[in-house]
Amino acid sequence: MPKSDADIAWIIYDLELITEKDQELGRYSLKKVDEVFTEFEPALLSITTPSPGKVEDFIKLLQEKFDEQLETPPVNKIIGRPF
Repeated sequence: MPKSDADIAWIIYDLELITEKDQELGRYSLKKVDEVFTEFEPALLSITTPSPGKVEDFIKLLQEKFDEQLETPPVNKIIGRPF
């Protein structure tokens, strides 16, 4: 979209390690990568309209993260009738 017709300018930056010393200290610098011009309404709709993935993929990822926190892996056995 032409700059003159835009309502919003998105300025995109990236984090960069410039020198070896920066790498040692874990220090980053911002570098401008791009500019994108948009109208307000399409940008708002894009931001506020969710596009969720599959529930199964989310549950699997959540379980993996949970398992990483455990000292021993879970025992997934069905408990029989206790009484």
